Amino acid sequence: MYLTVKQQVKHLSKSDYNILKELSHVAKNLYNQGLYNVRQHYFENKEFLRYESNYHMLKASDNYKLLNSNMAQQILKEVDGAFKSFFGLIRLTQKGEYSFKDIKLPGYLKKDGFATLVIGFVRTNDNKLKIPYSNAYRKTHGPITISMPPILVGKKIKEIRIIPKANAKFFEIQYTYEVAVEERKLNIDNALAIDLGVNNLATCVTSTGKSFIVDGRRLKSIN
Repeated sequence: MYLTVKQQVKHLSKSDYNILKELSHVAKNLYNQGLYNVRQHYFENKEFLRYESNYHMLKASDNYKLLNSNMAQQILKEVDGAFKSFFGLIRLTQKGEYSFKDIKLPGYLKKDGFATLVIGFVRTNDNKLKIPYSNAYRKTHGPITISMPPILVGKKIKEIRIIPKANAKFFEIQYTYEVAVEERKLNIDNALAIDLGVNNLATCVTSTGKSFIVDGRRLKSIN
């Protein structure tokens, strides 16, 4: 099973912030390049240009080479996923399960916008994340190291997403990590009825006759 924990990136130096902002903008450029290729192929051939072909078309581009190769590949996979969803909806319309007028081609990101940086091949050291660079970018930019949430110590991390918020005024990191599924022996004959309210946030009664109230007034008083 996979869980996700979020972290707002704080205490970045001005240089580190500008690097994340620049990489996020480059990711947007690469996304739009990849999207253009797939859209044009669809217009001209009515076919889906798959990730592998798009990758070969863009792997020598400036935007691709500015990003770490894994990050760049993840961006193109995001394009691939957006178009797979588009074609999936088309198949539903052919079965009469969806309205064709509600389907839209995946659109471009804003010219002055930013895209999420996705790290699919994760390496950490002592619960610290070092932002991966391409070889070319590393020559001219200093490293960024971010302390990860303590809950991730010893966890196997599947994916990291660095998300620009409020037009890249700040960044949030989402860590998706693997946890073992705990089997619990539950009595399926027991039930809990919950009545939601305002002052009393929840009035709860169990099938065994026990009851309790969750006071909502304290939550309302928090500024």
